[in-house]
Amino acid sequence: MKQTAALETGICVTDLNRMLAFYTNVLGCEEVRRAPIPAQLSEQLTLAPDGYLCVWLQTPYGERIKLMSPPDAPDAEDAPAYLTSRRGIGYLTFYCSDLSEVLAAAEAAGAKLRSDRALVEPGIPLRLCFFADPEGNIIELVEPRENQD
Repeated sequence: MKQTAALETGICVTDLNRMLAFYTNVLGCEEVRRAPIPAQLSEQLTLAPDGYLCVWLQTPYGERIKLMSPPDAPDAEDAPAYLTSRRGIGYLTFYCSDLSEVLAAAEAAGAKLRSDRALVEPGIPLRLCFFADPEGNIIELVEPRENQD
């Protein structure tokens, strides 16, 4: 394969406005495009039977996250206790220099902490934590150890 653009990840969401605010205000993404995907195309691609709205977000480093909002969102599923107990994409990792501040903003916006606040192990040159965004998608924050509080 000869890749021609940065990797994009799609996240199905039930509350587009809340998730858009979370990913832009908390995680620093920027909305770069939005488009309604018609039912005929979404049905052919087996993405949604009735079409959906797709919003492309871009991280400061150029990766893209697509928030996909169908007209009738499915019910939320309970997350398993351990990340590796689920199938599919496990989590998104954001590297930052301000883990404590980002985590505080995430929690204020409805995120739920899944790990210790900022794990640090002797000999490991970074801090990290895991949280679930307001709809349960798992986010990992990683901060180089030299940036610790």
